Amino acid sequence: FALFCQHRHVLVYCNMIRSGELQKYPLSVINKLMAVFGSCVGLAYDVGCDTSKTVMSSSLRACAEEHQLCLIVPAFHGHQYNWLCELDWHPMYIKGTGKEDFEGCK
Repeated sequence: FALFCQHRHVLVYCNMIRSGELQKYPLSVINKLMAVFGSCVGLAYDVGCDTSKTVMSSSLRACAEEHQLCLIVPAFHGHQYNWLCELDWHPMYIKGTGKEDFEGCK
């Protein structure tokens, strides 16, 4: 499980051992992201809406709120959701994302 900056450089890498894509991997990467980069960080993830719910129900909640963590669903994936969901998660509607589509890494 990897985290890349907007220029596609690896920031954090987490080896997924024997358990598939569980929520512990994004939580671990999000924790590291907040520890290193601090406040007002945006993070795009294919299931950012679900991951946001997981973060808010985990021990990272207070830290995420303090650091104003913003989860985003990448532009292409954002169109798979219903319109009301898009308003909350699509980068076109999130202030500060510019014209970034967040589709750099698969």
